[in-house]
Amino acid sequence: MEREAKVMRYKEKRKKRRYEKQIRYASRKAYAEVRPRIKGRFAKTPETSQPIPESPPYDPDRLDLQWFHS
Repeated sequence: MEREAKVMRYKEKRKKRRYEKQIRYASRKAYAEVRPRIKGRFAKTPETSQPIPESPPYDPDRLDLQWFHS
């Protein structure tokens, strides 16, 4: 009899399963939506108001590949 009760409980819980995305903490979601991102990933906010200097564009002619070709 105890096994039947456990099986019935399992079947009832199985009917209530949800496979779509479920948000558990609304406060965490709200904070994540506000945080700054770079290419989809969270980024640190600069403490100073100075802009972040960009790295120069990639230029293969500036690379020293003499050792590679010899």
